[in-house]
Amino acid sequence: MIDYNTYPLLLHTSFAKDDAPAELPFEVVSADVRNYLANCKGYQEMFAYIAIRNTVKKENSNTHYYLNDDLFHRIDGDDRFRNDNFRNFFLSYVKPKNGVILFKDCGQYLYVLLGVQETKKLKRRDGRYIAVALFKGDFFIGFEEGYITDSGIQVEHTGHYENGMDIGGYISFVLITLSFAGEKEHQLTKTTTIEKVYTL
Repeated sequence: MIDYNTYPLLLHTSFAKDDAPAELPFEVVSADVRNYLANCKGYQEMFAYIAIRNTVKKENSNTHYYLNDDLFHRIDGDDRFRNDNFRNFFLSYVKPKNGVILFKDCGQYLYVLLGVQETKKLKRRDGRYIAVALFKGDFFIGFEEGYITDSGIQVEHTGHYENGMDIGGYISFVLITLSFAGEKEHQLTKTTTIEKVYTL
């Protein structure tokens, strides 16, 4: 069942600037990780950016997706599927968006994808900025950010990786998912939350 207990990032990304809590209740494996998060500018800015977008739009600005087990495994381990969709991300334009990608066992990828102009204004860099954080329920697992350019992805050296994840792994998972989703209409998933979640 998709609810706030199982997938709490649906709630944590629903705040506007005025009602966002000072601190979100994420659990971490150690004090070192908590210190990392407190000092990681890109991670902190993800939630602030989403709250500002929610405020400007005067509604929830997120695009949430749910992956069934089969699709999750194709995105995670099917080389042909991964390569085709990764390539397609660069061939077709995926609009700037933010939200949460949900999958089994309370897994959640929080993502923020900016456009070229937003990236130039907010980050003073060329290309498109992307930030991704992986959670299991309210438990923080990893973070990664980078810039998407015509020559590929430039991953920043600010990431935190668990479970043997390779550099670029979090970002590539999200890019493949967003490429597969495209700009098509998708079926709504049954949830007990206010937020809409689309099944891919």
